[in-house]
Amino acid sequence: MKTKITLTTSDRWNLALFKYDSSKVTRKYPVLLLHGIACDHTIWDTGHKEYDFSQKLVDEGYQVYALDLRGRGASDGPHTGRGSQWSVDDYLLCDLPITVETILADSGADQLHWVGHSLGGILGFFYQIRHKASNLKSLTSFGTALTYTYSTINHFRTWMDYITVLPYFPIDLIYGMVRPIIDSDTWFTRFVWHPENITPELRRFIINHTIHRIAVLEWNQIKTISAAEGMPRISGGFNHYVDDRRIVTPAFLIAGDRDWVCPIDGVEWTRDHLKCPVKIMLFGREYGNDTHYGHMDLVVGINAPRETWPAALENIASFDS
Repeated sequence: MKTKITLTTSDRWNLALFKYDSSKVTRKYPVLLLHGIACDHTIWDTGHKEYDFSQKLVDEGYQVYALDLRGRGASDGPHTGRGSQWSVDDYLLCDLPITVETILADSGADQLHWVGHSLGGILGFFYQIRHKASNLKSLTSFGTALTYTYSTINHFRTWMDYITVLPYFPIDLIYGMVRPIIDSDTWFTRFVWHPENITPELRRFIINHTIHRIAVLEWNQIKTISAAEGMPRISGGFNHYVDDRRIVTPAFLIAGDRDWVCPIDGVEWTRDHLKCPVKIMLFGREYGNDTHYGHMDLVVGINAPRETWPAALENIASFDS
């Protein structure tokens, strides 16, 4: 069970923050779960309990919160008539400060554990540049790198730029069109999961519920994350860089051997350039696991509950004191 808390940002967008009911909280610090680009909080909460990391954290005694960033799910966006444009700056300057403040006030804690998938992890690092790093106790990421230099996405950057005349990239519609071949191993599906590591039910759930459109401003910032450029600010000023000394929260990076969006090379580069304490753990057949890992199945894969989840939980628990 969960309760929706409606947050109103400084620029008057309404966001949905979900608080998971827990009869017995035994851990000191709450957990914020933050989804990636083109997704919403259902990456953590699919309705299939055995694959829901949110429920596992509740079972482990944490007070858990999951956010829908603007433009996604139950938060304001094109689907509510609120607007079709937003950027990473909007997340950092408006969405995340009120989210962190609300969680700390509601839980009574002075810090929280940040757990992000893909962009959700990137935002955890860059939040520290723009706000108080002291609010974060730990940062755990699934499929996150601070460079896309090594990503397969680079092969499609020019093609995607041709449709920047639209207010957003209709990723949800594109993936909706592949429903008839959703159980086939195609390059469309390889961007979101490794075919051996996800159930048919979760494939359909993700396509029908989890994938959302991407705003053009958001894409224009994300696509330029590289070793040389960092990530630009639409609001002006210096770019966000991996080696910024304001990034101090201990980080744990989980990576998959067949992740087309966030390949291991990019995660290792991130580890090598961060100034904060950082650990990395690689998953896939080459690393002793039962299957290869793609992007989303690092969180919701068939083998995630007994392979990637325990690693994440052990790391979070090590900082919960």
